[in-house]
Amino acid sequence: MKNSSLATGHLVDNYGLLKAQAADISGELDDIKAILIERHGESKHEGEAFRLSLNHSLTQRTDWKAVAAALAKRAGITDKALDALIADNSNLTDAWIVRSNARVTK
Repeated sequence: MKNSSLATGHLVDNYGLLKAQAADISGELDDIKAILIERHGESKHEGEAFRLSLNHSLTQRTDWKAVAAALAKRAGITDKALDALIADNSNLTDAWIVRSNARVTK
């Protein structure tokens, strides 16, 4: 979609509309997913045009900063030294965040 010639206001409104539609669709998908999980659990299903499989897995996330803090405490490393160690081993990345909300008109 090449919209470089469109007015900024039009792009903003189009973006907001698409985000709202995506949220609605995401909500509908979540509802259907919940119903299928409740009805069938882990299984495979066929529709007229699509196949669907429900699979369950567990994921684990580790708070590495908390782990480092606990290890540092055991080793007698100060919070300041730990912060410096973390800073020395961290990278900054450039990222853009776009948020959109409906305007309230009176």
